Amino acid sequence: MASSYIAWYLFWAGAGGGAFVDLALRFKDPACLARVSSVTDAGLVAGPALVALGSVFLVLDLGAPERAFAVFLSPVTSVLGFGAWSVAVFCFAAVGALVMGIVQDTRTGRAVEFVLQVVAMAAALCVIGYSGVFLSLWPAVPFLNTPFVPVLFTASALATGAAVLIVVGFCRQNRPEVEEGLGGLVMLDLMLVVVEAGVLAAFLLASAQAGDAVGASADALMTGRFAGAFWLGAVGLGLAAPFVVDVASRRSFDPLVLAIGSCCTLAGGICLRYVLLLAAVRFNLVGMTPLPFWL
Repeated sequence: MASSYIAWYLFWAGAGGGAFVDLALRFKDPACLARVSSVTDAGLVAGPALVALGSVFLVLDLGAPERAFAVFLSPVTSVLGFGAWSVAVFCFAAVGALVMGIVQDTRTGRAVEFVLQVVAMAAALCVIGYSGVFLSLWPAVPFLNTPFVPVLFTASALATGAAVLIVVGFCRQNRPEVEEGLGGLVMLDLMLVVVEAGVLAAFLLASAQAGDAVGASADALMTGRFAGAFWLGAVGLGLAAPFVVDVASRRSFDPLVLAIGSCCTLAGGICLRYVLLLAAVRFNLVGMTPLPFWL
């Protein structure tokens, strides 16, 4: 039976990294910064907290703490070693920037805070991207051995990251500026959901046309044994429900409805990772017989 730990790691690390990266999206113009900063600033805390939580699930999946430490001893040039160091650098840099922002009010302190934020932002991009890259580099797992997987994981991380910010913002509505900030994130959330849906559709279309093991995995998702979890969870909760909520929120904004839509995004995000891992098969290189990938 498959362990759920790795799916939870992929979800929390992606959502945490996405919440931190979504901080940068507010800087597209001063008006947007002034409007949504009361909500996006939550990524300074939620980002490293969720990535650290995800790391706990990764250690549980490895089965022993010494195996987790051994990952840091692998070459940084390997995808696994690079990912482990990216998680560590992100958490330390993000927490350091947060501390400097609280305790320092000097020019030097602000400069250090800025440098740490830049380092944390770069590491966060690595965190949300490396897991998809790692899964896509397995030739023996043809369903995931495609450039679509890193793009899909990145799109999902940004969408779930925005959902985290909205849910946290809803819980902080005692601040009068937060409701306005939530309204300012509706269009961003809608765009991220649409992008994720487009990438997922392209991935499945290419997989269905590939035939053999790749096509069989795509069929298992869309019409086979995992179709219920895929259509109801990953698509229904993760994409369709947030899309409807975001479109409705542009006409009549309600923070509660928006938060419910974001909770659906988060539920769909974990479902997506589950079904992708469950549908993938790997091949025994000796007999070339298909085996479940996720054991």
